[in-house]
Amino acid sequence: MMKNYYFSRTEQELISALKSTDIVTIQEVEELFPGLSKGMIKKVLSSLVRKGYLYRLKRGLYLVNEESGKPLIKNPYQIALMLFPGYIAFSSALRLYGLIEYEPFTIFVATPRKSGEKEIGEYTVKAVALGEKAVGMTFKNGIYTSTLAKTFFDCFYKPQYCGGYSEVTKALYEAEKMDWDEFLSYFKRFASNSLCQRTGYILELVKDLGVDVPGGVIEYFKGRVKTWTKLVPTLPSKGKGIKEWKLIDNLGKERILGWAYG
Repeated sequence: MMKNYYFSRTEQELISALKSTDIVTIQEVEELFPGLSKGMIKKVLSSLVRKGYLYRLKRGLYLVNEESGKPLIKNPYQIALMLFPGYIAFSSALRLYGLIEYEPFTIFVATPRKSGEKEIGEYTVKAVALGEKAVGMTFKNGIYTSTLAKTFFDCFYKPQYCGGYSEVTKALYEAEKMDWDEFLSYFKRFASNSLCQRTGYILELVKDLGVDVPGGVIEYFKGRVKTWTKLVPTLPSKGKGIKEWKLIDNLGKERILGWAYG
């Protein structure tokens, strides 16, 4: 049963002023209503939150609802970046580049320091702290996101945040105009030998499917092969040993490339 709310004149004026706005800050409300004290503005905002016409994202930041009820998310990426300053990454970046078909309801943000998670309506915003690796962003369709090359580096670095190697290989197969020099530069700056081994092995698999991976990229990764490692460090060591890469494929080619043969 819907509740009938009664609004003060100030509340009505604020709702009317924010009709065309998705997100508003308390500072913007203060500029709209310079005659109101800060205390009165906070009181009005709190009242509208209780009545469901505003949704508090964090201190001083509000999502504007067209009507009372659950928050209406028009641009989850914009909201995610307001909650956790950084850039859109992992599966969310793949979606922005049109490289995954489904609409993820977890929005990933890469940040320099802060990790965290917050639910907003049907979405979950997850911040992943990458430290010095939180670089390589671009402004795409009004949203700060990782460049295509950095998106793939991040996905190889933490494949669990993009659906695993199956999604990574499928996205590589679909991607166009990959900047391989940029891609390689992140591995030279940030990657361990084991990460290079895992990446080189996966790239060799997709190269056999027709992905245009330059020979120099594969050779660089082969030059980083030192000691034996596992493809998925958190899984048991049972699997096929790939001598060339000193790598135990404990996931299986069928699971990695199943989309290509199914």
